[in-house]
Amino acid sequence: MTLATLFSGIGAPEFAAREVFDEVKTVFACEIDKFARLSYLANHEAPLAFYEDVCDLDAKAYAGQIDILIGGSPCQDFSTAGLRAGEDGERGNLIWQFYRIVSEARPSVFIYENVKGFLSINGGKSYQRFLDALRGLGYHCHAEILNTKDYGIPQNRERLYIVGFLNADEYHAFSLAPKTGCGRLADFLDASVEEKYFLSDRALAHFRPKDANESIANTLTTNPRHRRTDKFIRAAGELDAKGNERIRKLTPRECLRLQGFPKNFKIVTSDTQTYKQAGNAMSVNVVKMIFEQIKLAKNKEFRLGA
Repeated sequence: MTLATLFSGIGAPEFAAREVFDEVKTVFACEIDKFARLSYLANHEAPLAFYEDVCDLDAKAYAGQIDILIGGSPCQDFSTAGLRAGEDGERGNLIWQFYRIVSEARPSVFIYENVKGFLSINGGKSYQRFLDALRGLGYHCHAEILNTKDYGIPQNRERLYIVGFLNADEYHAFSLAPKTGCGRLADFLDASVEEKYFLSDRALAHFRPKDANESIANTLTTNPRHRRTDKFIRAAGELDAKGNERIRKLTPRECLRLQGFPKNFKIVTSDTQTYKQAGNAMSVNVVKMIFEQIKLAKNKEFRLGA
């Protein structure tokens, strides 16, 4: 199976593909972040070509050589936690670079991923324009919101996936696998972690209720430019009178695990960069499910969806 990835990050599709297909050749990858490139190369064989800037990638040379092209362009301009610049934003406009690569390379199948907020930006017009453009290239497209927690991992992470087929028979044979549930969070956490991941007394002071009548902590604030009304975490935990309960952050390894990356993933960058890489990645378990269903569709093995 020949694979090509855009906005490749740390290679979630590459991990998923190796679990599904007998033999995988990565024709090209493309990632502009130097730290993500380090992590990619530490965990995968170097692709035949490794591009940095998608805008500089001329994909016409790959026409007819790619079985599956997959990528998720940066989501910040579509996220409900951002400024919602949409396709007019510097990052949002990269959806059209994905479209261009598809038009030039003409893969048998493409998979596009982005945040759920892409559906609602600009009253839904941007999403519909993008989907219509891909269909205009001759692709038959499935579009679904998929949640990481429905396929074996306890993380509530909704993402839009568009799967496009050039072959109409494969399109009609394709369906999503039934949901399998999420398992227990405890099974994805380490039994012991380094002291540096526990919050200090100073940090804990921000989580104690300001009102003595409240029994839960203040909400966690988001990063600058994010909307503070987004309720990412309603309560960080309750402290007893002596403050004995200890609260900690997830470790980078746990974050990778909750994205479906294997336990032997090689961490070669700082905690800060690894957190970022895990957060930007596709969920390996979801991509694996899609690959499995594509494999069935190509073999014309029909399966009822969820």
